[in-house]
Amino acid sequence: MLIAMLIVDILALIVLFFIRKKISEKKFNNIVQRIFTWFIIIMVFILGSINRIYMLVLFGIISILSFKEFLQFNYIKYNNKLKIYNIIINLIFYTGIYFKNLYILLILFFLICLRFYRKSFIIFAFFITSYLIGSISYIDDLNFIINYMILIELNDVYQYISGNIFGKRKIIPKISPNKTVEGLIGGIILTTLTAILLKYLVKIDYQILFISFISLIGFIGDIFISYLKRRVNLKDSGNLLLGHGGILDRVDSLIFTAPLILLIFKL
Repeated sequence: MLIAMLIVDILALIVLFFIRKKISEKKFNNIVQRIFTWFIIIMVFILGSINRIYMLVLFGIISILSFKEFLQFNYIKYNNKLKIYNIIINLIFYTGIYFKNLYILLILFFLICLRFYRKSFIIFAFFITSYLIGSISYIDDLNFIINYMILIELNDVYQYISGNIFGKRKIIPKISPNKTVEGLIGGIILTTLTAILLKYLVKIDYQILFISFISLIGFIGDIFISYLKRRVNLKDSGNLLLGHGGILDRVDSLIFTAPLILLIFKL
């Protein structure tokens, strides 16, 4: 699946160069940046799919970078002490994930609460960026993780395309003015159809009954981060990913879908 996405990404770049004269230079450059960033993201996940340790390292890096971005939603300075705590906590967290030791995870969260009991937003930040986003890495089956990650990202793309083509009715304009009813519905329908096609053509073991729900929950995660950004007047959570923004802008759909996918895996 990742190789197929890589091929599609390269083909998209080729097609873009053929039609570059039909779009503005600004839009052309933005799309090139997005395609290039997708290329990097896909390559990173190809490396992460080598074995479970690589995947845990990948999610550990995502959690560490996401935590840094999350703090700005409450104007908290990311100082050296928090940098050290961030690395140590995520190292312990993903060690607990590796050994599937729930006691480590529970004790760690208790210690986080004890250490930051006067700074509840920091506790909240660790809960979101490690315990929720990282929960999907508890799954042993790397193909299962990759397949659902691809579907979640495709849902974002489908919502973006559907909203741009058909979007008229704003859902919550004060929080995310670009989100429309048509974009949400289009994303859900296209994601579900993609899952059905992949299930029966490529034999990917998707739980079709849950796909529409996953799409909706992914949308809620996106809105959640948009709300936090709106509170502090931020357009993007960061600038690490060209054309996309920050890490949280790319993994916001995972915040609530990751625990759900873990539940599906355990069913």
